[in-house]
Amino acid sequence: MKHRALAVIALAFGLVPMLGCATIMKSGDQNMAFRSDPSGAKISVYDSRGSLVTDGKTPVTLPLKKGDGYFQAATYKVVFEAPGYAKKEIWLSGSLEAGWYIAGNFVVGGLIGWLIVDPITGAMWNLGPDAVNANLDPLVSSTKDGALHVVLIGEVSPDLLAAASLVATAP
Repeated sequence: MKHRALAVIALAFGLVPMLGCATIMKSGDQNMAFRSDPSGAKISVYDSRGSLVTDGKTPVTLPLKKGDGYFQAATYKVVFEAPGYAKKEIWLSGSLEAGWYIAGNFVVGGLIGWLIVDPITGAMWNLGPDAVNANLDPLVSSTKDGALHVVLIGEVSPDLLAAASLVATAP
């Protein structure tokens, strides 16, 4: 009788770490792939408070935390920089990984998984987009030595042309 009670207690404590299904199936980190055109751009990843989290040169895969506190998805600003190209910012944000979090905890984790394990580990979130590909626009106003560079309107990227139009029409 004693051995059976000890076995049940050991089994119960052994299962406690597995009570959050999203935590079991996914971790609190997500590997994010960063690429750019041109390749070799410097990337800097900042958290929601503006602190530098990590950096590197493209192409690179970096682990990022999916959660930013209890029941909070992480948000990141990724800045791409390359000499002769305009700086580009892309935002990453977390969204609920509903399948593993809701259904998985209904079957396996219960209230402990729903309210404690997954919200603390951040495993309930998924960062998006899944892969970040940045096409950097060449600087059109100057060359590397700072000299003025004149271009035809057909050589300007549509994004840059739209931004310039907004500036030109501003009061």
